[in-house]
Amino acid sequence: MTDVPQIIELDKVIEPHLDGGKLLTYNSRYLTKPGDNYGSVLLAINAKIQTKCGTIKELPLIAKLPPITNELLWQMFQPERTCLTENAVYTYLSPALKELQLEAGIHESMLYDGLSKYYGSRISLDPKATKVDTNAVLVQENLQTLGFRAGNRHKMFDLPHARVILPQVAQFHALAIALRMKKPEEFNKNIRPNFRRFDVNNGMSEEAKLQFEQELLDDVVAATGNDEIILQRVRELIEEYNNLMSSPDKEDDLYTTIVHFDMWINNLMIKYDENNLPCQVKIIDFQMAEYESLVYDVIFFMFSSLEIEVLDHHTNELFLLYYNSFIKCLNSVGISTKPYSFESFLSEIHKYAPVAICLVLFMIRIILADDSIMPDNFNDVNMEVLSKNGNQTVTQRTADVIRLAQKYDFFFRD
Repeated sequence: MTDVPQIIELDKVIEPHLDGGKLLTYNSRYLTKPGDNYGSVLLAINAKIQTKCGTIKELPLIAKLPPITNELLWQMFQPERTCLTENAVYTYLSPALKELQLEAGIHESMLYDGLSKYYGSRISLDPKATKVDTNAVLVQENLQTLGFRAGNRHKMFDLPHARVILPQVAQFHALAIALRMKKPEEFNKNIRPNFRRFDVNNGMSEEAKLQFEQELLDDVVAATGNDEIILQRVRELIEEYNNLMSSPDKEDDLYTTIVHFDMWINNLMIKYDENNLPCQVKIIDFQMAEYESLVYDVIFFMFSSLEIEVLDHHTNELFLLYYNSFIKCLNSVGISTKPYSFESFLSEIHKYAPVAICLVLFMIRIILADDSIMPDNFNDVNMEVLSKNGNQTVTQRTADVIRLAQKYDFFFRD
């Protein structure tokens, strides 16, 4: 690893969130290694704080920086957009969702708790800046010190994990829909402008884009024994995906909401009970979030991050679990659920699942990247490294996802 980046004027970022406290000193270290996080640099911060009553205490934090040491990753992940979007989750969306629930009479102890605590952010040292630069930072609580564990991208989630995670995802989606419906002016002023369409392709050269697409097709060839019907369908889905990325912002619809759009193992923190069973979830890393159909999160999470056995035998059960949690949450904040029949939900799933499956297929190489080929130095992550991730595990997962997508009619359209 390279030297840990220094955060200039960290005190100005976090002190407004310390209830009168002051930052005395801090030290930091890298939190993740290449392969676990591409779009940002994560630092663990051990801050020494003086409270307003004079007590000195340790405050464990996470600082999230744009990929300041790697030009390729800066171009690919476009911090000029992604940092602004993620900051908006904590500065606008999270407080608005809390207020919405409190106004609906929900007790503070029962509020949605799927997001981490916010300790400030900036896009530049210049307070008048409107463009993200290399001094951007987002600071949050360190969930690991609270007992949460990061997932292991080489070990897919089992059924107990799915049963804990999906209700949290459903509540997040439902609350954003409720905010749009109950407070349209606030939603359209403060929320929607920060979650506009994000075209990942804009951050790649045409050569790099074609390389990623060809590697996906190579994986499909290996996974299907060069099945031309499947290959042609994947080509069509790649085109549909590219069209989605470059399309105008999504119009309001029954199931449009704030979608994470990168809901996989590495972006979920799990807490476990005394029996080592999952009991609580935090959703992290909202860089890719946008206003879209909730289907993209549901399908992408399930097919990218659940064990194949779970998908084979419990997919319909998990859809119902998500749906029931979604309806319960809408009811809790006074939204009529008459339009939201289970049949309409399944129709929405089938409408958008094929392109979501394509996104899963693109991500399999990244999710299952071989640790042995990932460099120790973040600066050394390049296109050659990213293209070396093909292996038998990738081939098998690709084959399984295609098989299951066909099983549930998510691959071809009628």
